[in-house]
Amino acid sequence: MDEVIVRAPHASHASPASWRCRVAVWGAFAAILCAAPWCFPSDAALTLMTQMGTAAILALSFNLLLGSTGLLSFCHATYAGIGAYAGVWCMNRIGIQGLPVSMALVPLAGALAGGLAGATLGYVTTRRAGMTFAMITLGVAELVWVMAAMLPEWFGGERGIPTDRTLGAAWFGVTFATQREVYGLVAFWLFISAGMMFGVTRTPLGFLARAVRDNPVRVAFLGESPASVRYRMQILAAAFAGVAGALGAMNFELVSADTFSLERSGVVLVFTVLGGVSYFAGPMLGAVVGVFATVVLATITRAWQLYLGLGFLVVVVFAPGGIAGLLAAHWQAWREGALRKLWKPYAAVCVGVVLTLFAGVTIIEMIYDARLAIDGVSTSGLSHRLGVRAWMLAVVAGLAGGAILTFAGRRLRRKIGDVSVSAEVL
Repeated sequence: MDEVIVRAPHASHASPASWRCRVAVWGAFAAILCAAPWCFPSDAALTLMTQMGTAAILALSFNLLLGSTGLLSFCHATYAGIGAYAGVWCMNRIGIQGLPVSMALVPLAGALAGGLAGATLGYVTTRRAGMTFAMITLGVAELVWVMAAMLPEWFGGERGIPTDRTLGAAWFGVTFATQREVYGLVAFWLFISAGMMFGVTRTPLGFLARAVRDNPVRVAFLGESPASVRYRMQILAAAFAGVAGALGAMNFELVSADTFSLERSGVVLVFTVLGGVSYFAGPMLGAVVGVFATVVLATITRAWQLYLGLGFLVVVVFAPGGIAGLLAAHWQAWREGALRKLWKPYAAVCVGVVLTLFAGVTIIEMIYDARLAIDGVSTSGLSHRLGVRAWMLAVVAGLAGGAILTFAGRRLRRKIGDVSVSAEVL
């Protein structure tokens, strides 16, 4: 019998045009990270972008499991929490003992702690895949969360463990006393971590992980253990999650047992799916949109969690590829210069979206306002001021928006399909 040899494509086999495209993309990414603090110099904006950066690293690391290996983990925040505690412990040791070490190296401690936790817990969890793996990780997350709450002398309890990021050595004059310097550190680690994780997806291990995701039986037949592949990917994902946890602890100068909560793991899952698990940059887009929606909506409305949940539901049902999938679906038409043919259906879809959003927001805010008024909570009285006419207008707008989206969406998809077919023929 002839020997069957399976080789993963190597990066060196990429065409020069592909290399130039990648260099341009990564250069643009670096330029955006560098230009962001100059475009949005306020402390509030820098804090928001810092949270986006840490969330992007965490979502990218989570996608090493979900998107690349096909593992749905409910304890990914556990590794980020362990990295956060390791980072705080190192920052406190550096500050107390006056070590000549910059706080810029603290994420390395988070990566080491996260990787060790991934090697320990992953040895048990990665023995199985699918729903069994998900349920095991759910139990691990609950176990670690309860242990952290039961051992306040170690984990600080609900009050947490404070730290001071300015007590490290001032390498090159950087003490991280300002939010701009903290953002610079997060941007640096985001670029490095994203580059390393992209490199992982292009290695033989990354190709094996996708093979295990698609057909583990075939991988085992070829002589590679699927459990071993899942275990190695778990360690790598946990290490990068530890980097995100340490950066988050450095940003807030506090870590508590809440970092192990299931809510944190759920938020990471929402951000990743929202951005698109099939695309490398998808989790980053989801983290940016998700953090912006979470922080900004929380200052505008009390129903921000409902909006976030509805947005997640809409993406899962109508756009399974996430934000990145939507952009990729339209990229071919845009690149072929077909906007002159598509502007009418695009305009109709925009009208439908505006009407639907207007109806949904109006109905949700009035229902929420009326419910809080019943409970005796101080409200804006929106439902009473607008009256029945507003309810009727919102319902009519919602029905009209839904109808327009249905017909205009079909027409837009048909037009994009025609453009793609003509491009393939040419």
